[in-house]
Amino acid sequence: MAIAGMLFLALGLPPAQRAQAQAQRVLAVVGDRPVTDYDVAQRLKLNDVLGVRATGGVAQLHKEILEDLIDEVIKDIEAKKNNVAPTEKQVAEAIERMAKSTGSTREDLEARLKAKGISMRTLEGQVASTIGFNWLLSRKYNVDVKVDPAEVDRRFASFSSDPRLKPVSVYELLEISLPVEATSEANAEQVIYARAIEARQIMQRFKGCASVRQAASGIYNVKISKTIQAPVDQMPAPMREVLDEKGPGSIVGPMRSKEGIQVIAYCRRASLAPPKPTREVVENILLNEKYKTASSRILRDLRRSVFIDYKVKD
Repeated sequence: MAIAGMLFLALGLPPAQRAQAQAQRVLAVVGDRPVTDYDVAQRLKLNDVLGVRATGGVAQLHKEILEDLIDEVIKDIEAKKNNVAPTEKQVAEAIERMAKSTGSTREDLEARLKAKGISMRTLEGQVASTIGFNWLLSRKYNVDVKVDPAEVDRRFASFSSDPRLKPVSVYELLEISLPVEATSEANAEQVIYARAIEARQIMQRFKGCASVRQAASGIYNVKISKTIQAPVDQMPAPMREVLDEKGPGSIVGPMRSKEGIQVIAYCRRASLAPPKPTREVVENILLNEKYKTASSRILRDLRRSVFIDYKVKD
């Protein structure tokens, strides 16, 4: 049945099934393969789990993901056409290696995806298209990038002199929050006052950052942050003056916060220097850049040879 016919019939479905059908709205057809709203939604969730951070607005992000998915379909089509598509076993082994590199297992990764509403097929499709296209580049297009040692020297010198790699002075802090739950205006101030008293109890028991949990024991609903490394030069001047005056091992507060009442434990002042890349790392960066340029050019040519029909304008 034609795609349009499927969508027309969906209008007669019960609300739950109609919502599911609408989630499968076709956004584009690549060759004879559709890319749907569901595919985009799945990739959004997968990127979040894999730690892929996005910039820009929602519309732009959806557009970029749609184009990425179109590229993946093209890669898959070309890999199969040239008999270099990976087998299910090879894809499974690649995912196993991916999970192992993060100290996990395939089963753990699959459980994390399922908990987020992500089908394992979404990850398998992404991995398969990447493997197949890499094999296509090396076996059909003979992509073999090389880097001039002089170019590595120039980039290495540039990295070494980058001011962003200079040591940064930071305060290591812990935020201890005592949330104030929603209440009527009549007793709001009383609740806040009571939480402030509890905060002072924590401050009295405080004997250094290692004692924070013990100092907060017995007090209802206390949230203790992980260690925060706050750059000294970005700290508001009034807070910086207080911390410098009290010194490491002190505690500041209580203060009002968005959640309720807060105190801040000052653990220590440290100097952090980002690790400088080695010459080998710089060479790999350049190789990856050149490989990406070559693969982007080939993919751009392949897009011209495949029929792409956008079904939704925006």
